[in-house]
Formats: sequence, structure tokens, C-alpha cells
Amino acid sequence: MPYSRVPAGFVSYRPVLEEDIETISEIESNSYPEDEKASLETLRYRCINAGEMFLVATEHGGSENEIIGYICGTCVNENETLTAETMGSKHEPDGVILCVHSVCVKSNKRRRGVGGKLLQTYLMYLKARNNDRKRDNQSELKSVRLLCKKHMIPFYQNGGFTLLGESEVTHGKDAWFDCEFKLLD
Repeated sequence: MPYSRVPAGFVSYRPVLEEDIETISEIESNSYPEDEKASLETLRYRCINAGEMFLVATEHGGSENEIIGYICGTCVNENETLTAETMGSKHEPDGVILCVHSVCVKSNKRRRGVGGKLLQTYLMYLKARNNDRKRDNQSELKSVRLLCKKHMIPFYQNGGFTLLGESEVTHGKDAWFDCEFKLLD
């Protein structure tokens, strides 16, 4: 059977690679205000230490795939609430709560459903990771938590998250809201 070409505009998802960090940092910088964005060093830490919780969206555009978005998170223990520390640079590989730090889509790809599809794919990916964890006798992820601004609440609710209320975490000048997606009951 002859080789079939992937159509331009086709979006696929893959794990993060360390060489992706510069591009991801640029997308992060264009997605958050200066006082809220993750630094290049923080993104590199998450890539190296929590790479299995990092998913990259790429779009086929000819000879190469362009990174158009990503989601990254780190794990914490069950008893912890979302704090500035858990939302910063802490990762506990055996943690059962996944804290999502960034859901970012390149500015010229927004408002096309890319973010929603990326979030949906990420949640399916995490469910598959739970199967791997269970098989390897590790604790399964119980839930996914994130903080978002008020205008983003409907986006996350459409993705299956439940609004838990306003967060005590302060980061930047706006209020943040705590949302949760249960992976296990």
C-alpha cells in the first residue's frame, strides 16, 4: 500500500520532549501576564521531573509538526489542598492528585476548539496512565485539580470539571477559582 500523507491541519498529541521547552515557554509567555506565567526554568523542571503529566498538541503543516498547545501538571499527595507550593514547582511522582498548571494554545490557533480537544485528550491520557499505574502496583490518580480565572470556569465545566469555589491561592492580581475532575470515585 502506498504511503499516505497526513493532511495539513491534522492535530496529534504526544509526550513532551526536552527540546520542546523553548517553544512551550514562548506559548506560555503569550498566554499569561508577566506576573502569572511559568518561567523557562519551571517549565524545564516540569518537563524533566513530571514529563508523564505533560501533553503536547502538534499540527501537521507540511514537512514538520508545529507545537500549537500543551497541558502540564504535577502530582501531590492526597491530603494536600491547592497552595502556592503545590501549584509551583513541587512534584511527588506517587501523588494521587494531579495539579494542572497550564492549558495553553498558541494565540493564532485559539477559538477553534483546540483547547477543548486538548483537555479532552489529556483526561483520556490520564485515565490510560491510571491503568499503567495500577498494573505497576502504583497508586492511581484520584482527581485532577486546577485553578482558573472566572471567565474560564465555563470552559472547564464543559470539559467535565466541577467548580469547588474561589481559591485562597493568590497569583497575580485576579482571583482564581478551584476546579476538580474526578478520575476515581
